[in-house]
Amino acid sequence: MTEGLPVSETHLLEALQRISSATPIANAESLRTLLSYLVRQSIDRPADAIKEAQIAAAVFNKSEAFDPRQDSTVRVQTSRLRSKLLDYYRGEGATDPWILDVPKGSYAISMRRREPAADPPTPAVIPAEPVPMSPWLYAGAGFAAGALSAWLAIQSIHAL
Repeated sequence: MTEGLPVSETHLLEALQRISSATPIANAESLRTLLSYLVRQSIDRPADAIKEAQIAAAVFNKSEAFDPRQDSTVRVQTSRLRSKLLDYYRGEGATDPWILDVPKGSYAISMRRREPAADPPTPAVIPAEPVPMSPWLYAGAGFAAGALSAWLAIQSIHAL
C-alpha cells in the first residue's frame, strides 16, 4: 500500500475526503465509490489482493456471473480513476502531503509522501557573441556619413 514511510488510516481517510470532494471526482459518483472501496479494502485487508470480480460486485452491482474477459467495466473505470487522480494532483491537490495512486496492473491503493519541490534550476547566463557586420552595412554607413557631410557643407555655404 505505501512506499517508504508508514501511513496511518487517518492519512488515507483524509486523502480520500479531499479527493472525493475535489472537482475532478466530485461529480463522478462511480469513481468516488470505486476510490472509497479501494481505500477501505487497503485499510481493512492490506495483505489481500483485490480481485476484479470483488470490485465488480461491490462497486458496480455486477452479478456473481461477472466475467472480466467479457465485461471491462472495472478496468475502464479504474483507468478513468487513475486519470482523475492525476488531474487532481496537478490541480487542487498540488500541495497535498500524500499522494494516492492505483498502480497499473493492480487494484490496490498506493500511498506515498509527496517529495518536496526542488527549486527550479537557474539558467546560466551565456554572453551574446558579437554579430559579424556585413560589408554592405559599412558601405551604407559610409554613404550616409558622406551625404550628411555634403548636406552640411551646402547648408553652411547658403548661410554665408
